[in-house]
Parts: sequence; C-alpha cells; structure tokens
Amino acid sequence: MATVLLVDDMEDTAEAVKDYFKNLGVTCWTAKNSDEALKLLTEQTPSLVLLDIRLDGSRLDGFGILQEASKLPTRSKMKIYMITGYHEPEKQARAKELGADDYLTKPLPLEKLKEILKSLG
Repeated sequence: MATVLLVDDMEDTAEAVKDYFKNLGVTCWTAKNSDEALKLLTEQTPSLVLLDIRLDGSRLDGFGILQEASKLPTRSKMKIYMITGYHEPEKQARAKELGADDYLTKPLPLEKLKEILKSLG
C-alpha cells in the first residue's frame, strides 16, 4: 500500500489533503517544516512525497529538503513531487535539476493525486 508524506506549512491545506488520503485508505504523514520532514524521511519510507517549495519559518525550503532527501539510501523507493501555489517555469526547471520526479501547482489536483497513487501500486 502506498504511503504519503506531505510537507506544507499551511496547516489547513495539510489537514485537507491528509483527510483526502485517509478517505482513500492511504497513510499520510504531515510535516510543516524541514526538520520535521527530514526526521520523517529518515524514520519512514513514503512512496510519495509532496514537498512544498516555500516553507515559511523553516530552516530549509523545499529545494533544500529535496537535496537532503536525494542523499538518503531510500530515495529510489520514493517519488518526490514539488508543490507550489505559483506557476514559475524557472522553479519547475530547478526542481527537475535537483531530482524531483514532477511538479504540481496548488490547489492540488485530487484526481491527479489518485492517479499517481495508483501508479505506485
């Protein structure tokens, strides 16, 4: 069964997405900053990581977390999708350069998330 880690500093968004996954029967962990995210990434191996680029008040932004996650031995078992509320081609290009599997804009497309989960098995 697929599992998800959602990293987003917007608690309302995080709770809504977590509830969506819960209704699908999918375990979803949430983190609101880089320290929480990196701790969860070392303790768990989520199938899918939804990683917000901008994390207010966090030591690292989403790109920094992506770089750290890329060093983990479990990286090959995870799909990492960068998420943002802004459609900025340069950030999308940077996400790909740093090893993100894909890039989604908010509001998160719930049907697309369901398709991604199905593809993970």
